[in-house]
Amino acid sequence: MNNEFINKYSLEYVDFIRNKQCCVSGSDIADPHHLHAIGMGSNRLKPNARHFTCIPLSREMHTELHAQGLPYFQQKYKIDLWQEAYYFFINFLIQKEVIK
Repeated sequence: MNNEFINKYSLEYVDFIRNKQCCVSGSDIADPHHLHAIGMGSNRLKPNARHFTCIPLSREMHTELHAQGLPYFQQKYKIDLWQEAYYFFINFLIQKEVIK
């Protein structure tokens, strides 16, 4: 992924995720969760390729994921969150007409 693409779309992508339902519970209110962590102290308001790993999670699911860890969470809910992330990213690209 080149810097031009990251600078142009990464923050917009986080907003795109904010407007989606939780991919686990279906809740209308969801937070973006970075599967590839941004890290403590990093500025989440700056363009970053890691923003493209966001998935929408309700506050409850988000908290549980952080408390229990990814393997446990995925096994419990029988979901592959990386597969979900790819699904959302592809849909974003199609919506933005980056790919057709």
